[in-house]
Amino acid sequence: ATSQDGYIADKNGNLDWLPQEAPEGYDSGFESFVQSIDAIAQGSRTFVQTIGFIEAGIVPDLPYGGKHMYVFTREPMKTDRMDVTFVSSISEYLDIINNDSNIKRVWLLGGAELIASFKAHDLIDECIITVIPKMLNEGIALPSNLLDGMKLVASKECYDGIIENKYIRI
Repeated sequence: ATSQDGYIADKNGNLDWLPQEAPEGYDSGFESFVQSIDAIAQGSRTFVQTIGFIEAGIVPDLPYGGKHMYVFTREPMKTDRMDVTFVSSISEYLDIINNDSNIKRVWLLGGAELIASFKAHDLIDECIITVIPKMLNEGIALPSNLLDGMKLVASKECYDGIIENKYIRI
C-alpha cells in the first residue's frame, strides 16, 4: 500500500496511517492472493515490524498462511520461527529459490530498499499497489523507477476511496 503521494511508511517507518479494518463482508482478495504465492521476500525492518504486531497482541500470528519467508538482512538475526530463512543478498536468495522447484511466485512484501534491489536485478514481474487516500507529505517512498517497464492492467475501487492498481511487466 502507498499513500496518495507515494509513501509506503511515514517518516519514522510507521504504518499507523493505514486503515485497520475493512467494512464487514468486504473481500479484499487477500486470502486468495496468499494462496497464489509460494513464498515471501521481505526486508529485516519489515520483518521486525511485523513480528512486533504479534508481540503487541495486534495480530495472533502472521497472516501469510504458513508461507515461507526469506528475510533480507545485513546484520545477524535469529528467530525461533521455522517459516523464516535469513539471507544476506539477492544472489544467496536466488541460489535458494532457483534450487526449489516448488517456488514459482514470490510476494515481495517490502520495504523500499529491497524493492529497489529487486527492481535493479529485474526480478519484478507484477505490482499490486493499493493507494490509500491520505497524504503523508514525507516518509519512505516507493522507488521512483518501480513502474518503469510496467503497464497498468487493472484498477479497482475497494472502499472509502482506496484504489487497487495492478501493473505487469511489458
